[in-house]
Amino acid sequence: MGAWQYKLARALLYATEGADAFAEFDPVPREGMRLTTPAGSHQRAPGPEEAALLLEAHRDVTNAAAEFGFLTEVEAGSNAWAVSGRMTASGAPLLASDSHRAAEVPNVYWQARLRTPDLQIVGATFPGIPGFPHFGHNGRVGWAITNAAADAQDLVTEVFRTDVHGLQVRTADGWADVDIDEETIDVAGGESVMVRCVSTPNGPVVHGDPDNGRALALRWTATEEPCRQFGVLQEMLESDNVEGLLEAQRNWVDPVNNFLCADTGGNIGYLLRGALPQRRRPASLQVPVPGWEGDSQWDGNVAFEDMPREINPAIGFIVSGNNAITDAYGTVKVSHAINDFYRIQRIHELLETSRTHDAVSMGCVQSDRTSIAARSWSSHLALRGPYKGDVELARAAMLDWDGDLASDREAGLVYACFRRTLAERLIAERVGPRGQRLLAGTDIPAGGVLLKRWFAQLIWPTDGHSSEADSIPDLDLCAALAGAWADASAIAGPDSDTWRWREHHWLEPMHTLADTMGDEWRSPQPVSAGGDAETVQAAAYAWPRGSSFKVTNTAVYRQILDLGALEKSEWVIPGGASGDPGSPHYEDQLRIWAMDRLVPMAVVDDEAS
Repeated sequence: MGAWQYKLARALLYATEGADAFAEFDPVPREGMRLTTPAGSHQRAPGPEEAALLLEAHRDVTNAAAEFGFLTEVEAGSNAWAVSGRMTASGAPLLASDSHRAAEVPNVYWQARLRTPDLQIVGATFPGIPGFPHFGHNGRVGWAITNAAADAQDLVTEVFRTDVHGLQVRTADGWADVDIDEETIDVAGGESVMVRCVSTPNGPVVHGDPDNGRALALRWTATEEPCRQFGVLQEMLESDNVEGLLEAQRNWVDPVNNFLCADTGGNIGYLLRGALPQRRRPASLQVPVPGWEGDSQWDGNVAFEDMPREINPAIGFIVSGNNAITDAYGTVKVSHAINDFYRIQRIHELLETSRTHDAVSMGCVQSDRTSIAARSWSSHLALRGPYKGDVELARAAMLDWDGDLASDREAGLVYACFRRTLAERLIAERVGPRGQRLLAGTDIPAGGVLLKRWFAQLIWPTDGHSSEADSIPDLDLCAALAGAWADASAIAGPDSDTWRWREHHWLEPMHTLADTMGDEWRSPQPVSAGGDAETVQAAAYAWPRGSSFKVTNTAVYRQILDLGALEKSEWVIPGGASGDPGSPHYEDQLRIWAMDRLVPMAVVDDEAS
């Protein structure tokens, strides 16, 4: 997890395709997009001074581009929201969350209950970790996280030489010795292997061979200072309320998370937890920077007291969905780019429909499969055409559609094919073959993230009404619609019953040992799925045209905490608590998960010991 992959992808795009492509595929937060904090706020447009800073950053990137040449040789999410008792039927807060990753067996999150004479905790953890870092409650306060996509990592281009002093690296103050550690790895049944680990003042070398003169080093908050996070975990278990739980995060380092919480006293809260560096130059937020110019240096971290936070906002709820966290032009620079922005928009829509939410309505939000992006494309296509033949059939299939990717309409399948065909055509016009492979995620996975973010913004209204999609020529739009109808027809065939999106979009959790251990370690049976990467019930799929719509990323853990009746709280995972195919708990939650239901959490009993 981190931002380094994104920076490498953008650097490769610059190195192979030039400044125009680099600027084109730069999905920064747009005006009007939802922010997590202040709760209920939106991204604003840059003012004159901020525009000047952005121009300065672009110059820094351009100057650093000369060092990108050697690079030419070489996705996580979640939802969480806390609702104040002012908006619930019981008068007590509700906290709902779901973590998005690839579905694995055994599941990445382990449902557990910890009971001692002094503590009783229930939630999700990782096997072997003495605490509940992401999800859980202790009977008094509950918590959940989402990936903040915060930038706590820099890639640094280093230049090396070898002289009488040995291997050295170029710095802003001249040549300096590197640190070299040699680690021996004993191989069972084979020869031992010696591995040389080279570290510069910026951090360890993570790509390239210093002996060849160039390599990348990683500067990362997680390796800058000692890890004190096990102390944080203990303080979390002992916290009594939101204020105390947020204060307990003071020594958290990495990963940087959106941390949401609620307590039985009626409070809800939010904190961007973790170590966030303060950089001297903005270019390092976007691409690898030269290590010998001093731009890679940090002026410490953002003070804990200055990290974005919220307690009991007037709007009545706090939402995080891997969106922009705070104003991109504010004093705290969380990240250059953004992840998703449609999910938080949809969650706001759903939460604002009622002032009497309960656990049932929270479950309805979690399972929502309405895509605002799909709905927007439907409205856009209503203003284009009419056309003829297959082009019109594809357009008509998506008209008068609310974007529900769980309905029986053929629109879902046609829409999925349309996105692929349109993206493929537009990219081919903007970049060459190497750039197309990069943006398809063929060269490095983060390139596919660039593509998805860029495409998602095409339909976002840039001034409240129009969008970049309005400028797409009819020639390109018609070609994409024709291709989408051809692809959908080939996939679904002539039977109208097979055009349903769920028939072609499925989750297939894979057992870690299935490929090597045979049928004895079988994977669970696949289950159908609606939605996509932009719906609250996330179910992403690969974007290259011709690949299947198999789910690549989805909710691997869901929980709903009722702070007024924690004994009624619920959770579910897409599989089971056991990784043993012979266990009755191997996949006993998978069908429940597929039906958008949850199962009761273990009850916290104050008299238990």
